[in-house]
Amino acid sequence: MISQVFTAEGGRDAGLVTGAEGTTVPYYASPSELNAYWQSVFPNKPIPSAILDHFSAPSGKEMNYQEKEHYWSLYSDRLTEGDAKIFHNWAHRIASEKLLYPETVFIAGSKINLYIDRAAALHNAYLRRDIAYSIPMSTKNFADIAAMFAPVSLSMARDMWSTLSSCEHPREVAGEQKACTTSLESMHEFSALALGTSNLRALSTSLDVPEEGISSSSQRYEVAEVRAITAKAAVNTVTCHSMNFPVALFYCHAVNPTRIYEVTLQREDVAAVPEPRTPAMVRALAVCHVNTSGFDPTLKYWVKLGLKPGEASVCHFLTRGDVLWAPTSAT
Repeated sequence: MISQVFTAEGGRDAGLVTGAEGTTVPYYASPSELNAYWQSVFPNKPIPSAILDHFSAPSGKEMNYQEKEHYWSLYSDRLTEGDAKIFHNWAHRIASEKLLYPETVFIAGSKINLYIDRAAALHNAYLRRDIAYSIPMSTKNFADIAAMFAPVSLSMARDMWSTLSSCEHPREVAGEQKACTTSLESMHEFSALALGTSNLRALSTSLDVPEEGISSSSQRYEVAEVRAITAKAAVNTVTCHSMNFPVALFYCHAVNPTRIYEVTLQREDVAAVPEPRTPAMVRALAVCHVNTSGFDPTLKYWVKLGLKPGEASVCHFLTRGDVLWAPTSAT
């Protein structure tokens, strides 16, 4: 049972939590602990970059300059449902015409405007397993959670509130399985439970994809090569999206069945002055949800294609911070 939480004053010291009989232990998992766990469940298998990026100690209470103007207060800054930007609402509604693609574009020679979202909180540290399990990640516990990272800027508080609200949001796709995880162990355990096997492979997109994402509104990309990561027959997978939070928190969900591709894209007119966030060559993982009959029919994606749910797959690229889990037998 956690009785009190302290925040590191800076540098690379982890925060401490007061436990039984007044003893103090770090509440962040150390790189050696994380590596030991990984080797115990995935011996001799490489650690995906999207997981490895979180194998670092936190930087204490460092904030961007603009965030120092106002700190969140329980008494003066009450947050409500209106302050939450629900992850599903944002990704699948507001920007769906940009971030989502039909599977038919993943053939050599296709040309697209490429949009890959930025990676959220890519370098935030994992909580220790015991600490993560002792803290219910809920908006009801928001004040206690915010106290762990005090002082919290108002913008950070809103991000935290939005993330917790997304974790609590009802499933939007029929049959979807979801969970928010704050430790490496819980992310692995949810994926194993959802997929019905502990014999898994974890994947992340190429380092070609910038942390800030890609947005090619006017310059197009040509698909140079498509490599199937999973078998041609659709398989079950879990995708874990990194979220805005002071520690590593992943929104993991399974909307199955899926097909997974590694897509290599070449920017057209390489000699021209490129837009920002448009590298000349990109290799990125793409997830295609095959059964879309339970998807929201009001998505702009369907309007754009002139189709209805169930008449086409829904595909999206993974960000630098996302982790994909698949049964080893399927890859």
